[in-house]
Amino acid sequence: MITNPVIEDYVAGLVPPRSPLLERLEREAEAEGIPIVQLPTAQVMRAFLRLHRPKQILEIGTAIGYSTIWMAEAAPDAKIVTMDIDEERLKRAKANLQEAGVDDRVEVLLRDATTGLAEPASFDCLFIDAAKGQYQAFLDLYLPMLRPGGMVLSDNVLFRGLVATPEEAGKRQRPLVDKLNRFNQYLTQHPDLDTTFIPVGDGLAVSFKKVTTKNNRKQATKNLRTSVLEGC
Repeated sequence: MITNPVIEDYVAGLVPPRSPLLERLEREAEAEGIPIVQLPTAQVMRAFLRLHRPKQILEIGTAIGYSTIWMAEAAPDAKIVTMDIDEERLKRAKANLQEAGVDDRVEVLLRDATTGLAEPASFDCLFIDAAKGQYQAFLDLYLPMLRPGGMVLSDNVLFRGLVATPEEAGKRQRPLVDKLNRFNQYLTQHPDLDTTFIPVGDGLAVSFKKVTTKNNRKQATKNLRTSVLEGC
């Protein structure tokens, strides 16, 4: 946890009761070690989605459909495209989405998110919650599909607080922590984004796509990528 566990439990206790389905998925995820968005994070995302009111959402990382259901309920007018590379979990996700009564608004894709989409598309909201080491690749790939004014939600960006104290990361964790640190810097310096970081759950970054001229955007993005490479 990145916050005081007592405060985390207190905040989680204030979350209104969920549907029996969501509560069941929370138990299943805990028992099976399936990564899902933490409950306080889901509540924050719900608030932003209600304010932003997206019509088209792209989710990178479906797992068993827990966050997909949260988003579908928070944005009842939205169509959602969600993708994952785990076929067995996607089967469970489809069943869960059907049980939640939102499957008619969700397109589930068995797909490696690093390969992009098969057809051109545009979205109002992008939710990144898959392989953390690929976050920057996901952003570069799908940000052009996000409409100006669109919102990007990136989960797990504080990674148990280790991004602030990378020297405390284990040998296997350190490369991932360093990648997340670079991704966070990338978000804050990106010429197309206004970003804020919220220390809730495992860390949530909320970014909004600016409206900029094409030439300025190209040059600024080139400068940013050069500086990131030089810093590696």
